[in-house]
Amino acid sequence: MSTDHHAGLEDIEVLESAICEIRQDLLSFRGYKVTDLASASTFEEVAYLLWNDALPSAKELEEFQQALKAEYALPREIVEHINHVPREAHPMAVLRTLISSLGLYDSEALDNSPPAVRRKSVRLLAKIPQIVAAIARHRQAKANVEANPDLSIAANFLRCLYGRLPDNETARLLETTMILYAEHELNASTFAARTTAATQADTYSCIVSAISTLQGNLHGGANQRAVEMLLTIGKPQNVSDYLDEKLRKKEIIMGFGHRVYKQGDPRVPVLRALCKGLADKNKETTVFETATELEKEMLARKKLHANVDYYSGLAFYLMGMSADIFTCLFAMARSAGLLAHISEQYAQNKLIRPRAVYTGKKNQKYVAIDKR
Repeated sequence: MSTDHHAGLEDIEVLESAICEIRQDLLSFRGYKVTDLASASTFEEVAYLLWNDALPSAKELEEFQQALKAEYALPREIVEHINHVPREAHPMAVLRTLISSLGLYDSEALDNSPPAVRRKSVRLLAKIPQIVAAIARHRQAKANVEANPDLSIAANFLRCLYGRLPDNETARLLETTMILYAEHELNASTFAARTTAATQADTYSCIVSAISTLQGNLHGGANQRAVEMLLTIGKPQNVSDYLDEKLRKKEIIMGFGHRVYKQGDPRVPVLRALCKGLADKNKETTVFETATELEKEMLARKKLHANVDYYSGLAFYLMGMSADIFTCLFAMARSAGLLAHISEQYAQNKLIRPRAVYTGKKNQKYVAIDKR
């Protein structure tokens, strides 16, 4: 078997992009450190930056926010579709289906011109959180809550999820998490979106490709599995025995390790501090202490650092959200980066078509079916 290839395309640079830079100790969007953006900007401002290669002026941001708010509302057909979806269906499968359906009601769906792609991007960024909130409420047999165009994307999502206005602190905590999740270079779902865009498929198809990829446990599904693991462990004193058993069975510990960051994910300190504040506020310190104990043990035993999924799942849990929609939350945040990559791929397009190393049989002779 040849070893001249890189399994999983690890460390292979397949295209040029001006959107995101990842180094061992740095993640930046268009040249701005993500930690700076998370502490000072809004999700809408970060989306504008990702799409336009510059931070907006106050006037530009206001116009962008108004364009998004004008697109919050879902088509009546989509709301009715949600009401007929099986409540036990996986939320990511529902989200994938509804985004595909959304394209059916967009007269510009097949128009890949830059102005049309921009308008569709605004629609998707505005509507995906509304869809996620509606899915979550449907699973709990609750009626859909209509959007409030006076609120930010994060605040409106929380209002539609819980049916009441969120406090400013909770809205800001969600927004910070969304900023940290907004973009991450050529991860699996982004690469899937760009591969689809490279065929000149429409924007909705590209997002569906990304959502389908994001659903996997080794990608977006990791945050749900990580928090379920913490709840199973229960308390810090159980960490050592739990880890002994899992490592003996050679099972994966969700939320640890990263293909790119070998010395630690730069998003983790921000999320860890966010989780501590939430845990203290909600008097749920046991689950946070369990998380930090497991993080310490994994670093000592396996030299593996916690990644963004580990603490984002805990943050969502501490905000009172159901674990089954965690990956949908990832999707609604990452849509900002996905849409930036789709537009960039359209603008500098070359069909993405890698080769495989053939390892199968050779020189086989065909035998007629009556002689096999």
